Amino acid sequence: MGISGETRLYIPKVGDVVTGTVVNVSDSEVLVDIGYSCEGVIYRNHFTSEKVDSLKDILNIGDEIQVKVTQFRQGDESDALLLSRLDILKKEKLDKYREDLVIDKDATFKVKKAVKGGLLLDYHGIEAFLPESLVSLKDGESKDELVGQQVTARVIDIAKNGRYERIIVNRKQLQYEALKQAENQEYDKIQVNDILKGKVTKITEFGAFVSLSEHVEGLVHISEVSRYRVKDVAEYLKEGEEVEVKVIKKKGKRISLSISVLQETPWELFLKHHKVGDKVTGTIVRKMQFGMLVEVEKEVVGLLNRFDYSWNPDENLAGSVQVGDQVEAKITSINKEKQQFALSKKHLEYNPWADLKFKKGEHVSAQVIRTEEKGAILEVEGVEAYMPIGEISLERINRVEDVIKMGDVITAEILDFNPRKWTMILSMKSIQEKKNREEYDKNLSENVSSNQSLADLFKNYK
Repeated sequence: MGISGETRLYIPKVGDVVTGTVVNVSDSEVLVDIGYSCEGVIYRNHFTSEKVDSLKDILNIGDEIQVKVTQFRQGDESDALLLSRLDILKKEKLDKYREDLVIDKDATFKVKKAVKGGLLLDYHGIEAFLPESLVSLKDGESKDELVGQQVTARVIDIAKNGRYERIIVNRKQLQYEALKQAENQEYDKIQVNDILKGKVTKITEFGAFVSLSEHVEGLVHISEVSRYRVKDVAEYLKEGEEVEVKVIKKKGKRISLSISVLQETPWELFLKHHKVGDKVTGTIVRKMQFGMLVEVEKEVVGLLNRFDYSWNPDENLAGSVQVGDQVEAKITSINKEKQQFALSKKHLEYNPWADLKFKKGEHVSAQVIRTEEKGAILEVEGVEAYMPIGEISLERINRVEDVIKMGDVITAEILDFNPRKWTMILSMKSIQEKKNREEYDKNLSENVSSNQSLADLFKNYK
């Protein structure tokens, strides 16, 4: 407010802000003409809050400056007029900082006080309000903990009520944007085929979520949890467990992970620990007409063909075992390409018939093991042979025990020998027949005369 003395005399009032002219400057004070009968005085500590050695360094006579009347007293002999620039400088500073606070612009505030509904903030002397709902994105962060701290927030509204302004700010939005930026940066770093370490954060029916970084997680689908069949993910993974995963797909913001691709397959593990000739113990998982499927390792199944049950063709292995029973067998072949292998139970056992070299018609020594209604079981060089009741004697017999008994050692002729079928049929009768025939032929040649008939001679050998 500039006032000319030529018009009328200006009467100062405390609080007035006017424009005056510097009329004199010393090191410690300035005389300013503001249009009153006497000049006003500004002492150095009321001219600036900054450290100044001499006011002569910053002012010249004739300079126009804005001042505020801080004291005015009229006297009979003299008047006292004190001026100051401190409030003006403060307002200029506030006006400058106020220009920073515009809607959608971010600024850093100091938290002054926690009040009902939010926080009062200070920006270089300018007050702003942060509603409680916009204080933080983080759960559990107390507004009381923020008092005295510096926070960055965004101006979202400026409501004017006369000269008073209510500045509303939002801190939560900035946190959300920072979170999304961090997520994008972390997401962009992750590439398909990357092998990473993560922590299991959640188990579900369809898989497990794994945290890959502070803000990014991926899903291990139930089909990618293990090389084995998985019915319950919780049986394989636990929350908080650290796992190694491979990124197999990225789509949008979804990341698909796999644990199983980093594991050896059940078949690979089988080949690693087994070879042809190994003796194994497995569980029968299925019985079929041509054999059995036996699980030797988890989810690794081999075929035990019915021809490999036993060397003994009469042994009924299928009838004596059930699904779920364990059997011992020997690995006889492995087809790596087809991922198949064959088993044999009989190759774990000695085949007593393998080394026998008998021929049909050969005479052997045999011991009676037991007698039956229709024949007898005999032992010949460690194997069992059978003699039908009709092959025991030339004469008709009703009971086997009438001719041979358990423990008897006899000589018999082999009528049939099949080591593959484990069969050997013996006969005592055939030996007797051949012996009688030999004696008959001998006597025939020695005793036949003109007065003997063949019928007479043959009567002796009936």
